[in-house]
Amino acid sequence: MDDRQTEISQGEGLNESRVNQEFVDFLNKWSSPVLMVLAIAALTYAGMQWMQKKKIEKINSAFSNLEAVRAGDNPSPASLKTLANEYKGVRAVPELALLQTTDIFLRAFVSGIEPGADLDPLTGLPRDENEMLDETQRTAYLDQAGQLAQQVIDLTAGKDSKAILAIQARIRMAVVKESKRDFDGAKLLYTGAAKIASDNGYPILASFAEQRAEGTGSLNDVPALPSDDQLVGLPGEERISQDIIDQIMNSSLPTIESDPQVIDTPVDESPEIETQPEATPEAIPETTPQAEPEDEPAADPETDPEPAATP
Repeated sequence: MDDRQTEISQGEGLNESRVNQEFVDFLNKWSSPVLMVLAIAALTYAGMQWMQKKKIEKINSAFSNLEAVRAGDNPSPASLKTLANEYKGVRAVPELALLQTTDIFLRAFVSGIEPGADLDPLTGLPRDENEMLDETQRTAYLDQAGQLAQQVIDLTAGKDSKAILAIQARIRMAVVKESKRDFDGAKLLYTGAAKIASDNGYPILASFAEQRAEGTGSLNDVPALPSDDQLVGLPGEERISQDIIDQIMNSSLPTIESDPQVIDTPVDESPEIETQPEATPEAIPETTPQAEPEDEPAADPETDPEPAATP
């Protein structure tokens, strides 16, 4: 007889059926909650994947728009500021946009030219004289540059991942302080930039900021540049007004159509031998034809003496 038959015990079938019934009861009790939990987990994972995809698309869009605004020769400060507000919190896009706007305003303060002005390539000055800035406008651009640099300082405070942006913002803010002759404030900003650079592994920037911090002490002895009204002319020097300068710059060389002297002046481009005037009867001198030379000149009976008689 097979050994398996000897191992059959009475009541084993009932035990197995009881186990199966308990498993069925467990499924009936917990299947719905378990399925619900699994469904929620799946939906959560799908939602996180969708959000991550949208975040990446927003980052790519932010950097693409930033490059598009910065691509031109004269990027618009208004467009850069709008971009910084639209993509606030998206990587380093707001800080980069604000820093470039700061550079534009600082350049306007130094050059005295309106940002985005159409410049003459020959003179480097704007074609429209209204785009030249006066002292009040230059100061206003300097103040705006300081405000934008301070915004970047606030946005990057305590963020090691944006240390390079914090350094650049402090250096630009120090330049604003120097332009306002606040050399003590500029030194503090340079010192702070040097510390951040040194702590985050930027030795070149740290050395640059330290040198600028040391150099601010000598700027106290440098007098401010005098204005045009404060300049004293040299003996015999005459001040030329801006109107006269504009007239000189806008004047053009005389053309052939407008200069009668140019029209009446003949231009002789041919060789001299080909442009000799034709001889006129009055211009021809009276000359007698000369006889061709012979071996001996002919004797003139009226002037030559008679030959002597031979003995």
